[in-house]
Amino acid sequence: MKSRALPLLALVALAFAFAACGGDGDSDTTVTDTTSESTAGEPSGANAPAPSGDAVRSVKVEIEDFAYNPDPVRIEEGGKVTWINRDSAPHTATAEDGSFDTGTLEEGKLKSESFKEPGTYAYICSIHPQMRGTIEVVGG
Repeated sequence: MKSRALPLLALVALAFAFAACGGDGDSDTTVTDTTSESTAGEPSGANAPAPSGDAVRSVKVEIEDFAYNPDPVRIEEGGKVTWINRDSAPHTATAEDGSFDTGTLEEGKLKSESFKEPGTYAYICSIHPQMRGTIEVVGG
């Protein structure tokens, strides 16, 4: 009796393991418009290596605990940064030189900006100026 229970138990465990790994392969990824806020999905390709390998093509920066994470970020020329606010307080990502401004992001909202020119872009939260971040855009 004991010798039959062990293989049966192994088969049941294996069946559960395969069931847990199942899925239809579909994913719910939404590409974010760079001019509007959204709460649906997150941008595709976030943190994907750039063709040059020196920087990423796009990066997601989470705003949490009154900080930008990661910071600094390095992207390729023409790349995109998406900020998503994980705090309950509203925040912005506003360039010190005025070149971009996400506007106010409430909790769960996101906004993207593309960077076509190489350079270093310092930014702050205009609501909480002690929050600072840096984007380095490298030529491709």
